[in-house]
Amino acid sequence: MQLISLLLPALATAHFVLVYPPSRNGQDDEIEVNSPCSGKPVSDNRTTIGSTSFPLALEMGHDESVIQVSLSLNNDPSEADFNITLVQTFGEEGLGEFCLPMVTIPKSAGVKEGMNGTIQVITDGEGGGGLYACADVTFGSAAAALPSSCTNNTGVTASALPSPINANASNGEGQPQSGSASGSASAASGSASATASGNGAGMAMATVGADVLGWGVVGGVVLAGVGLL
Repeated sequence: MQLISLLLPALATAHFVLVYPPSRNGQDDEIEVNSPCSGKPVSDNRTTIGSTSFPLALEMGHDESVIQVSLSLNNDPSEADFNITLVQTFGEEGLGEFCLPMVTIPKSAGVKEGMNGTIQVITDGEGGGGLYACADVTFGSAAAALPSSCTNNTGVTASALPSPINANASNGEGQPQSGSASGSASAASGSASATASGNGAGMAMATVGADVLGWGVVGGVVLAGVGLL
């Protein structure tokens, strides 16, 4: 938990922090308005993650946000290169730690051991445009060990949105931003699932799922364990 304690001062004014895989911009949340990766160049220090799934740990600085996770297999991706949707946009409430212990990489993405990629996380808690953070990774054969930062803070919840929308076109409630058409999620959609426990007493186990329709048939039931829907 040492990493989390180091991040807490920054989160006093933070939008969000991509903790794992580590973000290009570290704790600098003020540059997250810059698409596609906070304006930061590709990192020389790539994190090795599994080629089929990986954990995603965030620190949320807004009490209500939407979150979207995408992947690019370009070595130096532009916004248009993030064309593999790992987790379609969903709603999140609560401050602090939020984790998806197993984000699944779809087989259709063609990811193989030794390939490079970049994970992009977009959030929006204020409706003024997306906030962007990216993690540069190399895909390995074995799944990455679950980091100690992969916890859910007490009271943190997540829910499916009624219709697909890009996070940078949504406000914190999952509605289209004023003057903005509803953004459609990428056609190249993957899936994500998680089994996560909160760090508060009595926090139940939860599973977060997404499929090509967003959350599909599982969306109405898998989050019920922690009252997420």
